[in-house]
Amino acid sequence: MSTLKKIALAVVATHFVVVVLHSIAHQSLSVNASPAQLAFIFPVIIIAPVVAGVMLPKFEMFGTVLLTASMIGSFVFGVYYHFIAETIDHVAHVAQLEPHFWSQMFLATSYLLAISELLGAVVGLLLLVRASTTAPRGNHAL
Repeated sequence: MSTLKKIALAVVATHFVVVVLHSIAHQSLSVNASPAQLAFIFPVIIIAPVVAGVMLPKFEMFGTVLLTASMIGSFVFGVYYHFIAETIDHVAHVAQLEPHFWSQMFLATSYLLAISELLGAVVGLLLLVRASTTAPRGNHAL
C-alpha cells in the first residue's frame, strides 16, 4: 500500500475520532443541529469518509473520489457553520457556554475537523492526480 493511501487511512481514522468527540460536545452543550443539517452531517461527514477508508485499499478510484468529495463537502459545511455563519454553532458563541470543558472541546474539535477535512481533501486530490498520471493511455473511441 502506498504512503499516500496510508496517510488517507490515518486521516479517515483521525477524522472519525474527532467527529465523535465533537458530537459529544454538541450533545453536552445542547447545541443541536437542525434536521436539514443532520441530513448532510450523517451521510457526508460521518459515513462517507468511513466508507471511503474501507473501499480505498481494494477499490482505489471509488474510495479516492468518495474521500475527496466527502472531505471537501465536510470542510465547506464545517467552516461555514463553525466560523462564518452567526448561529449557535459558531465557535465564538459556543466558547462562552458552560460547562467550560465541553465548550473548549467543541472549540478544539471544530479546528481539528477543519484541519482533518482539508488534509483529507488534499490527500484525496493527490491520489486522484496520481491515478490520472499513471492510468494507461490509449486510443479511446467516443
